[in-house]
Amino acid sequence: MNAVILVGGAGTRLRPLTYAVPKPLIPVLNRPLISHILDNLKRHGVERVVFAASAGDQRLEEALGDGSTLGMAFSYCYETEPLGSGLAVKAAARGFDRAFFVCNGDVINNVDLSEMAARHEERGAVMSIFLAAVEDPSSYGIAALDPADRITRFVEKPPPGQSPSHWANAGTWLFDPEVLEHIPDEKMDGSIERLVMPSLIADGRLVLGYAAEDAYWMDVGTPERYLQIHADILGGRLPECLPDGAGEGPILGEDCQVWPDAVLARDVVLGGRGKIGGQVRVSGPSVIGDNATLREHAVVERSVLWSDVKVGAGAIVRNSIIGAGCWVGDNAVVENAVMANGARVQRDVRLGPGARLEPGEIAG
Repeated sequence: MNAVILVGGAGTRLRPLTYAVPKPLIPVLNRPLISHILDNLKRHGVERVVFAASAGDQRLEEALGDGSTLGMAFSYCYETEPLGSGLAVKAAARGFDRAFFVCNGDVINNVDLSEMAARHEERGAVMSIFLAAVEDPSSYGIAALDPADRITRFVEKPPPGQSPSHWANAGTWLFDPEVLEHIPDEKMDGSIERLVMPSLIADGRLVLGYAAEDAYWMDVGTPERYLQIHADILGGRLPECLPDGAGEGPILGEDCQVWPDAVLARDVVLGGRGKIGGQVRVSGPSVIGDNATLREHAVVERSVLWSDVKVGAGAIVRNSIIGAGCWVGDNAVVENAVMANGARVQRDVRLGPGARLEPGEIAG
């Protein structure tokens, strides 16, 4: 099967992290976010992927190449200007002659795409939409379903008590090629949801809801959700993403040096060539990237540290995201904060809740 992955967004909600790294390449469990999406597509028989990407930014192509190392075939469709989701899919899927998946490039899930495709074909649907159960429908586009799972309409962010269901559009769709004919040749953000789906429903075509109560999904679009996806994976909610040996103790990469009296919780992942000093304490869920250094008496709690991070003696990092190449000085405190690549917190400085350091910025 084929798939189109939408990766053209600017990642504004994840700034300042995405000033330095495009959102599809931010690390999740020390692997690019997009790799987890690709894993699920490959598990269900997708062999060819077209990335609908922004003009002038070829970092994703430079990182992933042609897909041959993953046993897949990748190509890239670059916008010359922002087109909106509908036109981006239309351009990327030219030449597709059979049903294909469309995915948002920042949503990790474990939905059974094989079953979704089988039901789509069996029912003769023109479009199928993965629907996820949500507790608060007022934050999502919510589907109204008939007893046969036909979607009769969508209600965008319904007020409390007025939602037609608890089933949200979860960012994974299956298109028949004829759907492309319903995509207008005009630029409009969100045109798939605003124009294409209502047009198909109004024409009486079968838009099928694939409601998966037990499937996991997460839009990794904010710092809070970024930390949550790590907690969920390390907590066993997404076992497909867990590295080998998870749950048996902390997972250490190759050539790590851990001082004997350091304490690492079982839900901690440490990348390769890490250096963990004496009486360091790392509690989970936490993930630390390659070449990280935590000096003596440092404390890391419920945080994600990217590669080449240095945490000084006696420093504390709590509920935070620390970008690649960052420094946290001796006895500094970083709590509920985000540091983009190369940022620094000087010795004895406290970086408090809500703080955001841009790439290379120095606090203190």
